[in-house]
Amino acid sequence: MLTKTSMIENFLIQEIQNGNLPIQSKIPSRSQLCKKFNCSRTVIERAVKTLTAKGFLTGSRGSGTFVLHDRPLKNKVTNLKILCDFDVILNAPAILPTLNFDDMNISVKMLPMHKLQNEFDSLCIPGTAVICLRPRVNQIYLLEKLQKHNIPVLLLNRDFEGFDHIITDPRSSIQEGVSWLLIESGRDIGFVSRRPNITRPYLAERVLSFYEAATEFGAHLNPEWCISRNFYDFTAETAEAGRRLFGSPKHPAGIFILDIDLVLPLVSCGQSYGLSPGRDYKLLTFDKIAELEGRPNIAMMKQPELLYEREIRRWLNSLHSDTLFQSAIKTELQIF
Repeated sequence: MLTKTSMIENFLIQEIQNGNLPIQSKIPSRSQLCKKFNCSRTVIERAVKTLTAKGFLTGSRGSGTFVLHDRPLKNKVTNLKILCDFDVILNAPAILPTLNFDDMNISVKMLPMHKLQNEFDSLCIPGTAVICLRPRVNQIYLLEKLQKHNIPVLLLNRDFEGFDHIITDPRSSIQEGVSWLLIESGRDIGFVSRRPNITRPYLAERVLSFYEAATEFGAHLNPEWCISRNFYDFTAETAEAGRRLFGSPKHPAGIFILDIDLVLPLVSCGQSYGLSPGRDYKLLTFDKIAELEGRPNIAMMKQPELLYEREIRRWLNSLHSDTLFQSAIKTELQIF
């Protein structure tokens, strides 16, 4: 149930946004509002103070209170919180050093995503902005709550409706990678990916981008070598994928493995059949695999983390814009 203060805030916002209280017009007097809502002047003052802080209203003692804007203004950001769903200390040291905004007087701190519920109130402080790395679908409702508290939210590597975001551009990135694979290996190539689902919504566009690029460049796609599985039974399903790719005398001359955690298990499967990446088949991966770096005839589509700071700066400078911030960055193709 809404409090009286919230009811008054909502009433005034609706009157402003419906045009009943135009910009620069004077809002009803405190006495009129007290009578309308049957409440004390203290409650009215509390609501007016909140709407003034959000940028809707302005005024001074003796002059009255006027409508300043018809939508909330985002506060100048001084604190940037980075939410992530993995171990911050062990897994994000390469990202945090690049996110330095001292020249903008913005401090940066990382917060594990599982602490969002408990730390929610501390994120709703004016001057705070939130960046979320790879949020899950079931975490979006909390990010929507932050937006309702007028907290700017930016998603990294996820694109959900209504959110500012920076993503890896799957189409141009995969086009470049598949072009390299076909030039180096010929048109008989294989492809391995997890199936897109609610926990991996980004995979759908990447899989589609592969098939579009393969069709455009004239690849020969043997159905036996195009493998899409859930990999719930990881050991059994990677073994079966390895058998289909490497278990026959004729194997694909080039293979694109979309999921980073499938690369080394499938490479090991190939080696059990006497086939090594780079020597017996060309290999393309969507991300960097340290264990395979430097081997010839292997290409890795490196995710553009180092470009994030540039794009985040653009986002921070665009926060007073009414349009969504949308940025798609092409991967860097590293060829060894």
